[in-house]
Amino acid sequence: MNGRDMSGNLVEFAVEGGRFVDGEGPETVDLQKRTVLPGFVDSHCHIIPMGLDLQKLNLSGLGSREQVLDAVLEWHSRTDSSTWLLAVHYDQTRFSDGAHLTCHDLDRVVPDRPVLLRHSNGHASVANSAALKRAGVGPETPDPPGGAYGRDANGSLTGVLLERSHEFVTSKAPEPTLEEMTDAVMRAGRRMAQFGITSATDMMTGRWNLERELLAYHRAAQDGCPVRLRLSMQWGTVLGPRRIEPGRLREILSAMDEERCKSIGLKIFADGAIGSATAAIHGEFTGGGNGTLIYQPDRLRAMVLAAHSEGWAVAVHSIGDRSTDLVLDAFEATGEPCRHRIEHVMLLSDRQIDRLARLNPLVTMQPEFLMRFRHSYRRQLGQERAFRLKRARSVLDAGLRLSFSSDAPIVPGDPWDGIRTATDRPEGFDPNENIELESAVRLYTRAGAQANGDEEWGGEILPGAWADFQVYDGDPGESGPVEVWRGGELVASN
Repeated sequence: MNGRDMSGNLVEFAVEGGRFVDGEGPETVDLQKRTVLPGFVDSHCHIIPMGLDLQKLNLSGLGSREQVLDAVLEWHSRTDSSTWLLAVHYDQTRFSDGAHLTCHDLDRVVPDRPVLLRHSNGHASVANSAALKRAGVGPETPDPPGGAYGRDANGSLTGVLLERSHEFVTSKAPEPTLEEMTDAVMRAGRRMAQFGITSATDMMTGRWNLERELLAYHRAAQDGCPVRLRLSMQWGTVLGPRRIEPGRLREILSAMDEERCKSIGLKIFADGAIGSATAAIHGEFTGGGNGTLIYQPDRLRAMVLAAHSEGWAVAVHSIGDRSTDLVLDAFEATGEPCRHRIEHVMLLSDRQIDRLARLNPLVTMQPEFLMRFRHSYRRQLGQERAFRLKRARSVLDAGLRLSFSSDAPIVPGDPWDGIRTATDRPEGFDPNENIELESAVRLYTRAGAQANGDEEWGGEILPGAWADFQVYDGDPGESGPVEVWRGGELVASN
């Protein structure tokens, strides 16, 4: 095969047995010297939720309460009223005053059917009274640790759900079946393949039922899911209160073809998100408060140490700078911080970057956030603090092991949106943190494979690596791939 790389240089390669090989291979395709890149690796997304969300009410871009309520009413009128009405990409920061809808607003348009609007950041939601009742949440229900039920000045529930409260009410909606989960993986895989993604990591496996979700990923891989599947399981489903029987877990994982589907470790949430003012920050949000720690420092440290001692790599969600200090404390306590990953790190000081360089954990960022949620970040943090979010250039210059990813379905998840944002940050964000195009592509290919523990086989067009690549007719940054190959097999064409 032959093609051109991003710089126009001739690239020649052969494929045999699903891998790149030296010399001539038996599998020959004439690429007519089109541009060829390694397949993208999305090392942090949510695959089953992505597939399920494609069938829910999408509220993205709606900028007023009236628009949201009209959309909810219209969806209600044409869907099965015996089921929950689930919507995604609700964002109150788009409203003129930035204030949330309430359960009373939703009750006026859909009074009897449970309604749940999930925030665009995935860390909050708004429920109507029927959903609160179905979840058993009432005026006397206490806030759970690491979460809060919104209340007005009189102490009455508003329907706003933050962090653990959001998770609790969401969990009362009917769980998807094994068949629905498997179908969701396949649907998400096809969507990602259209973007040129050939490997993706589910960064919260076990949201509903760990055994069922693992089986769904395993089945989808066997059924030909076009992307390689990597799974980071929720800590609580392996070592915590929702723990699956260890023998059964080993049985399921050992049955997987690791080239197509495998577990890469455990996931822990340390804080929330900026859009819902639940990221744990030093200082305060513009509306007051300094966010939410999901676990107290001693508990977080104990969880990381427990996973480490059991041989698991840990990926910890930390968006705020306050939670990042605590995550790094926990990583350092293991004695081998380089085994673990920290996800997002949106707010970083120079001191924290220096500390990350010393401890050397893997670091993931999602530059697409700046394009999708800039309005939210400025409203919640103020312009001065939002200016320095996502310090990719500083992190690279410090020598950190950085990779890019999407966190889809929080965002649509086209890697080129992330690449364009990283190379040309939107107005209002520090342009000194821009990086070069070649670096951004590498962070979505080779670096993503390294973050997933696939550095021997993924993210490069080199002999011995998986034959995962994408082909473009013109400038890759201007149009999507026309062909996507995984393991030497054509899995998508546009």
